Amino acid sequence: MKKLKLILLFLILSATATYAANIVYPGSTNATITAPTTFFIGNENPKSELTINGEKVKVHKSGGFLHPVDLEYGINTFEISNQYETKIYKITRPKIDKTIKKYSPITYKKPILYVTSADSTPLRATPYASGLNRLQNLQKDIPLKIVGEFNEFYKVQLARDDFAWVAKSRVKKATFQDFSPAGIISISENELPDKYTYKIKLSKKVPFTFDPTTIYETNSKQAHYHERVKDYHLTIFNVNSYPENKFEYLIDRKTPPFGYKASYNKNDLIIEIKKAPIIDKQHPLKGIKVMVDPGHGGYENGTTGCLGHREKDINLAIAQKLKNHLQKAGAIVIMSRVKDVPLGLSERVLSAQENNVDIFISVHNNALPDSAAYSKRIGASTYYYNLHSHELAEFIQDRLVNELGMNNDKVRRESFAVIRNPQTIAVLVEVGYLIKPEDNAKLLNSKFQDKAAIAIMHGLENYLNDLYE
Repeated sequence: MKKLKLILLFLILSATATYAANIVYPGSTNATITAPTTFFIGNENPKSELTINGEKVKVHKSGGFLHPVDLEYGINTFEISNQYETKIYKITRPKIDKTIKKYSPITYKKPILYVTSADSTPLRATPYASGLNRLQNLQKDIPLKIVGEFNEFYKVQLARDDFAWVAKSRVKKATFQDFSPAGIISISENELPDKYTYKIKLSKKVPFTFDPTTIYETNSKQAHYHERVKDYHLTIFNVNSYPENKFEYLIDRKTPPFGYKASYNKNDLIIEIKKAPIIDKQHPLKGIKVMVDPGHGGYENGTTGCLGHREKDINLAIAQKLKNHLQKAGAIVIMSRVKDVPLGLSERVLSAQENNVDIFISVHNNALPDSAAYSKRIGASTYYYNLHSHELAEFIQDRLVNELGMNNDKVRRESFAVIRNPQTIAVLVEVGYLIKPEDNAKLLNSKFQDKAAIAIMHGLENYLNDLYE
C-alpha cells in the first residue's frame, strides 16, 4: 500500500510539473538587466492559459513562447501564472550614470615612433575596438608614427593626409626614433599553379593597407545586385619618391576572388592572391576543400531555445549533416569540431589557415539582446566580412529562404572573428532564431536540419557554378 501511495504521489507531481511553466530566460528569479526591455522565454503546455502580470502569453503549438516586457528603474516584479501555480520573478534595472564624459583628442607636439608588439594588430579607421573599422591587420614590429591619442588609442599618421588608430595595448615605444621613409627596391610578379604572388622589396618595414575594390553586378541566378570584387588596391605608406610618400599599386583581378594574404617576409612585402578552382559544372564541389565549423561547444552553449535546447548541439547536428552531404558531392571536408568540446575562435581560424581550406562555413542559430525584445526579426540570415565572401553569402541566403521557407533576415556584413580571415571565402550562417518559437520548433526537427544542410550545400554549388559567369 505504501509503495502504491508513493507511485501515485510521483504521478501527481509529474503531471503537475508537466503543466508548470518552464522559464528558460531569465535564468534566475532574481536577475539584473540594464536594458529598458527584456523577454521571458520558455515553454508551457499549449492547452494551458499562461499569463505574465495578467497579460496573456501567446504559446506556440510546440509549447514554446517568447513574451517581451518593459522594465522600469529599480525592482520589477512579474507574476507568471497558469491554473496550477504562480512563479514570482524579480528583475532589477539599475540606474546608470548617464553623464557623458567628454574626452578630447590629444595632439602631440612631436611625433613618437612606436612598433606593433604582436601579430594581427588591427590598424583602425576610428578609435573604437568594434565595428567595421579595420583597415589592416599588421604583423609584429611594424613602425608607426604616433601623433596623438584618444582614450585607449594612439593616432597614427600614415601619410600627409592619411591617419589611422591603433590600440595602446598593441604597441610599444620603439628603441629608435627614425622617421625616414623606406625605399622601394623592386617589384616583381609571379604566377604559380594555385596563386599569383607579388613581391615588393623594401629597404625596411612600413605600414600598408590591402583592399579589394568592388563593383555591383547581378548574378546570373539571382535578380538582385551584389558586390563582386573588381581588383585589389595596395597602399604602402612612408616610402620615398612618391607623392605624399605614399605608393599605390592596383592589381587587376585575373581570377575570381578566392582569398588573399598580405604579409612581410623580412623586409619584403608579399601579396598572394589565391586562384579560384576550375569548376566541373556537373560536380561543382568535387575537390573543393571546405571547413564546416559548428559554432560554440563545451562550456560555451550559445543561446538556449524556448524548449531548453542548447544552440551548440543544434549547430553540431546541422554541421554533421552538412559534412555528409558535401562529402557525397565530392568535397573534401574538415570539421572544426566533431563533438561537444570547447574551441576558441582563434583556433578555428588557425585550423582553416593551416589546412589551406577554400571555403569556411560557420553554422549557428540566432538570438536577440534584451534591448531588442520587441523585435520582429525571425528566420535565416547569412553574414560575411571580407568583400570576396559576399557572393557566397547571397547564394546561401537565397537557398535558405527558398528551400526552407524561412523568413529572409537578410545578408549582413559583420566583423565576426571566425569570418575575418581573408585567406579563404568565409561566411557565418544563422539558420534561424532559436529563441523564437516558430523557428525553434523547426530547428529541433531532424528532417528540417537535413534540409537546412542541403540548402547550404545548394547555395555553395550555385556560387561555384557562377564563379566564371
